Amino acid sequence: MSVSALFTYLNAQTCVILGFVFLLAYWYLRTRAAPKLPPGPWALPGLGNVLQMATKVPHLTWTELGKTYGPVVYLRLGSQQIVVLNSYSAIHEALVRKGEDFSGRPAWYTFQQMGFMDYGLIMLPYGPFWKQQRKFTIMGLRDFGFGKRSLEGKIAEESQGLREEILKKGDTPFNIRLLLQNAVGNVICSIVLGKRFEYEDKKFEKIMKAFDQNLGAEQQLSALANFFPWARHIPVVKKAIALVKENVENCMATMREDIAEHKATFDPNDIRDFIDTFLLEMRNQEGEEGGEFTDRQLEYLIGDLFLAGTETTSSTLTWALLYMLRHQEVQDKVHREIDSTIGQDVTPSISHRSLLPYTEAVITEVMRINPIAATGAMHNTSNDTTLFGYDIPKDTVVFPNLWAVLHDPEVYPEPDVFKPERFLDDSKFKKGDTFIPFSLGRRACLGEQLARMELFLFFTSLMQHFTFKLPEGAALPSTRGKAGITNNAEDFDLCAIPRE
Repeated sequence: MSVSALFTYLNAQTCVILGFVFLLAYWYLRTRAAPKLPPGPWALPGLGNVLQMATKVPHLTWTELGKTYGPVVYLRLGSQQIVVLNSYSAIHEALVRKGEDFSGRPAWYTFQQMGFMDYGLIMLPYGPFWKQQRKFTIMGLRDFGFGKRSLEGKIAEESQGLREEILKKGDTPFNIRLLLQNAVGNVICSIVLGKRFEYEDKKFEKIMKAFDQNLGAEQQLSALANFFPWARHIPVVKKAIALVKENVENCMATMREDIAEHKATFDPNDIRDFIDTFLLEMRNQEGEEGGEFTDRQLEYLIGDLFLAGTETTSSTLTWALLYMLRHQEVQDKVHREIDSTIGQDVTPSISHRSLLPYTEAVITEVMRINPIAATGAMHNTSNDTTLFGYDIPKDTVVFPNLWAVLHDPEVYPEPDVFKPERFLDDSKFKKGDTFIPFSLGRRACLGEQLARMELFLFFTSLMQHFTFKLPEGAALPSTRGKAGITNNAEDFDLCAIPRE
């Protein structure tokens, strides 16, 4: 066959193949039912809904979108599909009734770079390894009082230490955030590490600074790389990614030191804390192929527990004191309730909750009006599924917008008004099912019990012994949170006046 004949043959054959592929694709597109996606705003070509996603307060933007598009809103950012759940019924349906479909985590570039997709607990993909580690962690923590009344003694000791540190400030205005982080962090440290940090400990301050950066604006900037791969080459984004990776590694190095100390003094007949519990399991699994209890897993697991056990509670206490500064009449009422029931000399106990319904209502209202996890922790669909008649494709990122639920005017009239009385019924504390600051479902915060206990005991102790006021001439602190993954209060100073 001549060369020209061969080319003619090949061209004809190519045309036939291309024609067949075209017809097949045409048939597939004609017969395939288009997915019925949830409604949402128009997206910019190539960029998606950057206007609705790249905002300092996404939970507010998404709540407004819910008024137009309903409880399930569809958005895009780059090539990533996103669904926002703006009602209790939508969140409950997805995370509880269809938890098997909606309990994943997105395999984002930044999470992979930081190691969270392979180790720890919070960002692990949903599956056998996550289930194994969560079950082991809950059982191990319970052995050391997690969620039990036996922890009250540790919290009381930290409350006393916190009070002494505040008294050292005298009449000087100060930012109380780091002190609260230290006090709350020491409770989880006593369970996990078997030790506490002194208030002037530089290592603790370094860890919390790293956590704050990784939950704040740096994380938001680095997150661009999750949606736009080309953004990874932008210098400012590269720098942000490098910083969050460095922060994680610095924290892991600290955890590594504690693990080494435990290994050096480990006694299988004297299990002192959660690290020892994990080391014992490592020893029991020695020689087993594919063992999943490793040093690296323990490092990340400690980091997750430390972060989760410190950030939520200390940030909520910060918000609580901010609202006491803004609402002196509420603070006065809390003082009167405490004085008339347990007084100033009795150490607060969980058994006092029923005696302090207004104090409990104040704490609950703080969690409602400015929830720390305002947008909820991001979820990811593990397969194609449906929700309220809409098609939700596999690997869709799902945000349970807790802010929208906790600010639903049908449930909480005047949702932007700080009103603790909404949680009182005939002078008794009462909250409904829609109060979900810790989210719902299989990946709801496992530290909810501990957090509730700490919030009540720390807040009650602070109110027993101090009146909090603004420094002379200072403006009221803002109720608008800082940009970041969590909804933290802007920095502010206060004065703590000892009560007689």
